[in-house]
Amino acid sequence: MLLEYPLFYPDFACIGQACKDSCCRDWLIDIDFETAEKYQNMGGALGEKLRRKLHKKDGEFYFDVEKDGRCPFLQEDGLCEIQRCRGEEELSKVCDAYPRRESMVYPYMQLDLHLSCEEAAKAILSWKGELIREELEDERLSEKENISENSTGESGQNELLVSLLAFRQGLWEALPDFPKDIHGFFAELKTVFLQGEELLFYENTAFPYCKELEALENGLTEPFFSEESFREYCKMNEEIQGRGELWKSFLTIFHRAEKDLQNKMQSFYREREKLYLEEFCRYYTFRYLMTGLKKKSILPLFHLIRKCILWMVYTDSLLQYYAKEEEKKLFFFGEEKAFFRVAVFFSKEVEHQKKNMDLFLE
Repeated sequence: MLLEYPLFYPDFACIGQACKDSCCRDWLIDIDFETAEKYQNMGGALGEKLRRKLHKKDGEFYFDVEKDGRCPFLQEDGLCEIQRCRGEEELSKVCDAYPRRESMVYPYMQLDLHLSCEEAAKAILSWKGELIREELEDERLSEKENISENSTGESGQNELLVSLLAFRQGLWEALPDFPKDIHGFFAELKTVFLQGEELLFYENTAFPYCKELEALENGLTEPFFSEESFREYCKMNEEIQGRGELWKSFLTIFHRAEKDLQNKMQSFYREREKLYLEEFCRYYTFRYLMTGLKKKSILPLFHLIRKCILWMVYTDSLLQYYAKEEEKKLFFFGEEKAFFRVAVFFSKEVEHQKKNMDLFLE
């Protein structure tokens, strides 16, 4: 079995209280059953507080956030009360693992980091695609449910997996030579995906292949900032299910600027800073390439890359030119490069909910 992970993955370390945008805010904190059992039996004042704050719904345990959006165990200095009192080994699996992520489709496993963590985002957005590969013993995958439900058989899936990895490698090698402007970049990216689709899935009958290809070949011919793309952006904002107060603040700014933003987008784009087009392309193709095994197509991945960057570019201009100064502070503007902060915000609001990501894979 093949294991892959980015070169930066082993070196990641949480920066704790130095983090501006704590992962202990605004998120309902999932607690695994084993840890919940441990918390229910813990003694002392901490044990009492744990039992008081631990909730259960539909068989799942969690900590709800306080009124200010903070985890009940996040202290004023930015450190975790549980970890401080009892050590890292007493954290739940989710808290201990984040922002690390493990994904598995037999016979392939990958490890990476979530873009929603600001420290992880710094590594991701400076990554040139260097990977570490290891061979693992198959005993780690003894359960049959880890094999894709849409598998064409082990040998067929293995062959497709190898082809997908080869496509990714070819794309990454070509990326440095792509046009640097956003319009030219996506025109080239579309061409590469169309060529890859024909090579990988020319006999595909799992989706309306010819219709989908024709639509993509004929579509996306307008400038990146068009009436159609702005409608896409508005539709995404209606359908994304954001998590809390920060998402509500974003929607307030969006609705205030909605009528004016489309007309000024092209001029805003000329002024903007680095968009990390190559870096985002590597991040999304590494993380979501295996959707090709299930969907029997790489076109949904192309749509995901395009839609994610489209949303971030529009939102970057929205927050830079239409947010009030007190609103900008909510998104840490002025403390980091603006587009970097938008990327972290986007990942926090979208990538951690499957129903949101499904909107981008259509």
